[in-house]
Formats: sequence, C-alpha cells, structure tokens
Amino acid sequence: MRRVLLSCLFVLLLAGCLGGVVGDDPRTTERHDVTVVEVVDGDTVEVEYPNGTRETVRLLGVDTPEVHAENDPAEFEGVPDTETGRDCLRDWGHRSSEFARTELAGEEVTLVVDPESDRRGGYGRLLAYVEYDGGHFNRQLVDRGYARLYDTEFADRDQYADAERRARANGTGLWSCADGS
Repeated sequence: MRRVLLSCLFVLLLAGCLGGVVGDDPRTTERHDVTVVEVVDGDTVEVEYPNGTRETVRLLGVDTPEVHAENDPAEFEGVPDTETGRDCLRDWGHRSSEFARTELAGEEVTLVVDPESDRRGGYGRLLAYVEYDGGHFNRQLVDRGYARLYDTEFADRDQYADAERRARANGTGLWSCADGS
C-alpha cells in the first residue's frame, strides 16, 4: 500500500499537480505564463495560456475608475459627488485603460495567484497579480494613481494601502480629482 501511495505522489509531482511553492515568493503557490490578448479596462484583461485557453483576469487588489459604467465618487475618498468629480474619474478610467493597453497588450506576463485571496471574483473572473518586465503591474496602478486599493484580503494589502495613502497625499493621478488636491 505504501508503495502505491508513493508511486501516486511521484506521478502527481511529475505532472505538476501539487501546489508547492514556486518562484521567489514563499506565499505564492500558483504562477502561469500567459499572453495578454485584450485589455478590457484598467483592472481587467483577457489572457491566453500556451495551450490556447483564454481567461478573463481581474487584477487583484486594485480598482480603477470605470469606463463602461458610471463611477461612484464615494468609492474614491475625497472625490466630490458632483458632475465634475464623476467626469474627472471617467477621464482617469480612460487613462488607466490606456496605461494598461500600453504596458500589457500583446505582452507575455506571469499571473500570480495569491493564496490569501479568493481565487475568483464575483463575476467568475480569476483574481491575480500581473508580473511583467516593468515589475508588478497591479502595484504600479496604485503607485501612479491609476487605481485605488480594492480592500479585500490579499497578501500585499498593507503595501497597497500605504501606496494609496502616498498617492492621495500627493494628489497623484486620480487623486487629483479629490477636494483639496
């Protein structure tokens, strides 16, 4: 019986079916090299795996202003709930989408699934970080003021919160829409 269990374990390891730690981040158990085939908006992309399978990915931990729906200024602290506030957010939604297109469209990237987060969002989209030659894309969105922290559970939440605080304090990107910036 022990020999059968060891044989099964060996086959699973060879097939790559066990989570195991991969890469430099000890929290990360799942990484996938993919190609970004479409940028839906600043925080959503469609990717293609090497086997041709496609998946819609919601960037973990970030929320960019909407371009396909109305923005709710209440989601962006300090942005007034006025036509001017909504227009400013819509403009930054377009800028966020363009930044994502410029950086990611057609590029090979690595999706990193965070074991501290849900695997899928409310619309069934895979939740993941995107790593690419430019670094950690999700974090750059917050650093550069293209996105706010999407406050859910994920490993880098505190770092993203600090990045948002700095961007807000400096009136960076979408935070220029806030009162007093």
